[in-house]
Amino acid sequence: MEEIIRLINEGKYSEALDKLKNELVKRRDNPELYYLIGLVNFRLNNFRKALINLEKAIKIKSNDARYHLLYAYTLYQLGYNNDDEKMIKKALKEIEIAKQLDQSLLNDPEYHYYLANILYELDKYNEALEEINKALSIKDDKEFHKLRGDILFQLKRYEEAIREYETDLEKDGNLYAIAHTYFTLGDYERAINYFNKAISINSENPYYYEGKARALFLLGKINEAYEEIRRAIEIDPDNPYIKATEIEILSEIRVEDAVRELKEYLDEMDMYKEILCEEIRGRKISKKAKEYIDEIITKSC
Repeated sequence: MEEIIRLINEGKYSEALDKLKNELVKRRDNPELYYLIGLVNFRLNNFRKALINLEKAIKIKSNDARYHLLYAYTLYQLGYNNDDEKMIKKALKEIEIAKQLDQSLLNDPEYHYYLANILYELDKYNEALEEINKALSIKDDKEFHKLRGDILFQLKRYEEAIREYETDLEKDGNLYAIAHTYFTLGDYERAINYFNKAISINSENPYYYEGKARALFLLGKINEAYEEIRRAIEIDPDNPYIKATEIEILSEIRVEDAVRELKEYLDEMDMYKEILCEEIRGRKISKKAKEYIDEIITKSC
């Protein structure tokens, strides 16, 4: 078992899995083997496989805090990836069980970080803030600051959020978060500056162009906005949020094009139809196009 743990710690996951599977043939009732297989799959982002093995570990031995903790982390990741609130609520229950079994987790910054993430996804922002503050009191970590910024943003404490994002200006995600915060504050020029910085690091994220397009649009720079939204569309043509921005901009340029794009999307992308309609309802559609757009949405959604 020591050799397997060494392989895991060294990141030699394939070798570790091979040895774990060989051991499992001989000891199918050993919960630690299932836990370690779950751990390897978790680190490989194979969360479904991790979940299956962790459930087996807990079924054999239900009083090990490590099993429940990793199970909670796995549930959170799956819930986040699949937008599954039930799974995230289950993660909250499991992390509470882990804490009851091992009070020393209260000194573990990762425990508080994951709990903060779980609470954040459940819209419990004040509780999430308490947890991320605890994590930061134990360990100063850039990822912790990013999450703290996200929480503060949801609490409408925008200037504080920006200061948290500024702790790591080498990450495009932080630069985008700053841009989005300035956009929310109505400071579109400064938002564009940070959208550009995010794009300079990662030119493949469509939301960076989409955010820049919306800022340009609200500054009345319609043609520039259209150029940016076309870049976003090229990267992610089926995205309903990006399509909504394209239609919003087109409604100022040429009504016929806006109507055509909306009709074609609604005809071809049934699975995202409701999302697009909901987005369009909250957008700044030009007066000359609004009647036509509203009629299409009323009939289609």
